[in-house]
Amino acid sequence: MFRSFHRLLTVAMILAASTFGSGRSSFADFADGLEAYDAGDLQTAYEEWLPLAEAGDLQAQVALAGILETGGSGLARDLPAALAWYRRAAERGDPVAQMNLGNRYARGAGLGRDPVQALAWFTLAAEQGRLWAAGQRDALSETMTPGQRAAAEDLAAQLRRTY
Repeated sequence: MFRSFHRLLTVAMILAASTFGSGRSSFADFADGLEAYDAGDLQTAYEEWLPLAEAGDLQAQVALAGILETGGSGLARDLPAALAWYRRAAERGDPVAQMNLGNRYARGAGLGRDPVQALAWFTLAAEQGRLWAAGQRDALSETMTPGQRAAAEDLAAQLRRTY
């Protein structure tokens, strides 16, 4: 049950990351990867999405990061590679990738715990209408010092200028 829910959530996040006009090479190639993903063939999904991700397709970058983060069904888990793909997409303004990085920094999972980084990424995703990120931002902000909040605001402003 949990695995089915996790797959459904991952697919929903992938689709929510849709970024038409952002260097997407071919919707058909992405759809082929999604079909393979739905069939449980993560290796084929990876092979379909990798060239798109390398070409700058944000949706493929987030999808690729998602399957590398979890692994399974013919694909090894590779958290460092997943985080690198999330970062590439986040730095170009993808809110799903920003939420994932914020969450990783908030929990210290795969990255060192860093509330300033977490707050900055949650802020950027929240600015794009991601309600979950807004809730995480607000809850985290309450636990931080004024200096940490100011540092996070500065970091968010710096990151915002990159996309």
